[in-house]
Amino acid sequence: MNVKIHTPKSLKMGSGMATLKQFLLSLVATTISIVLTFGTAAWLDDKKKEEARREMVMMIL
Repeated sequence: MNVKIHTPKSLKMGSGMATLKQFLLSLVATTISIVLTFGTAAWLDDKKKEEARREMVMMIL
C-alpha cells in the first residue's frame, strides 16, 4: 500500500531557506536556554552570598 505524505513547499528539497530558518531557530532556542541556566545559577549564587554576609554581620553584632 502506497501512502503519500504531504510535504509543505517550504520543506521540500532545494529550499535552503527552510534549512537556514530551522538552524537559526535552534540556535536562538539553545542560546536562550544557556542564558536562563547560567543566569539563574549566577543569580542564586549572588543571593546566597548576600545572605551569608547578612548572617555574618548579625553574628558580629
